This record gives sequence, C-alpha cells and structure tokens, in this order.
Amino acid sequence: MDTEKIREIVVIFENSQISRMDVEQDLFKIRLEKKEVITVSNAVVTEKKKEEPDKKTLNSPLVGTFYAAIKPGEKPLVQVGQRVKTGDVICIIEAMKSMNELKANQEGDILEILVKDGQMMEYDQPLFVLGD
Repeated sequence: MDTEKIREIVVIFENSQISRMDVEQDLFKIRLEKKEVITVSNAVVTEKKKEEPDKKTLNSPLVGTFYAAIKPGEKPLVQVGQRVKTGDVICIIEAMKSMNELKANQEGDILEILVKDGQMMEYDQPLFVLGD
C-alpha cells in the first residue's frame, strides 16, 4: 500500500466519528485508534423542511454500508413507529471492514427509514426521519 493511500485513510479516520479502525490489504496491516473515545452517536441532525419543524433527519456520519440488524436474519434494531431514546443503537454501519454502531443522538419516533438493509450510503446521507 503506497503512502498516499495510507495518508488518505488516516484523513478519513481523523474526520470520522470512529474510535478504532483496522485496515488490512495483502500482508499490510494498520490499526488506527483515537485516545478519546468518540462514538458514532454524534451523527448530523438537520431539519427536513421549514413547514415540518417537528421532523428531523438522522444522517450518516460516514460512508459505508447500512445494516438494519446486528447480524443477518435478526430482527431490525428499529422499526417505523418505534420510539428511540438518546444513546439507543439504531443501525450498524460497515466502513472499511469495521462494524460501527450508530446511536441516536436525540429522542424521537422513527417516522421513516430512508435506506434499505445492505445499501451503500454516502457521508451525511439521510437515514431516518425522526419526529417528536
């Protein structure tokens, strides 16, 4: 793995909410850790529309794959209509072969799930619509 690729991985890691990341390619292995633990629960929350001030979206804090359950075939962590509290795990995001729990950073009802299980997602992409 060339140094430019390593530098790129470090920048992505530093700008993410991930506290630990392992990268492996052929015989090359690297582990990145942040001393201060920052959870993925610091996802971006934005208002959806001015005419709907009681609805907010919970956006992805990183690029990766969305998983609704902890393991394939298991019950989804949240469903439409379910009330979540701050700190509840609401999905799993796989980024660079690392599984990361996304935690709700506010209380609310899941009004809509905007992504499907196994779907790739972008940074800051809306994942859930929350209501009061």
